[in-house]
Amino acid sequence: MEFIKVSSEKELEEKLIGSVFHVTPIVNMDSINESDGLKPNSDLSVKSKFGNTETGFFRLRDCVSFFDYREHGSRRWNKFAPKCRPTQIMNHTNGIAVLFLSQNLFSKLIPWTRWEDEEAYSQQIVPYIEIGYKGFVSLDFITKVVFFEPTHC
Repeated sequence: MEFIKVSSEKELEEKLIGSVFHVTPIVNMDSINESDGLKPNSDLSVKSKFGNTETGFFRLRDCVSFFDYREHGSRRWNKFAPKCRPTQIMNHTNGIAVLFLSQNLFSKLIPWTRWEDEEAYSQQIVPYIEIGYKGFVSLDFITKVVFFEPTHC
């Protein structure tokens, strides 16, 4: 696994293009390393910095949520990306860790369109941006971690 540190949002965004990744406050990395991976937050034991996840579509299906930036720059992506940015939690934490999912698991990802198929409209999802993985994601399937701790003047 590769570890990279960036100091600007622009530098971070360049690394995200074309990837599938999970974002968490840096302080959560100890527990992720201890458990050797990402656990679904099915029981809401971890308070999300992304807002109220009680009705989160993927959380309710025992999934780990990921950002899907494989269509970065497309018209659909541009419409929904501002609704949930990876850096939006920076107001609530001193830094974030971005864990990049291996392409080996892409075929097992559950697309956001399942929300439409199930007509689960009362549950939260970010179309075209959010994607889920059912169950535990081992660190063996994380290819790199990018740490973003902006410098403050």
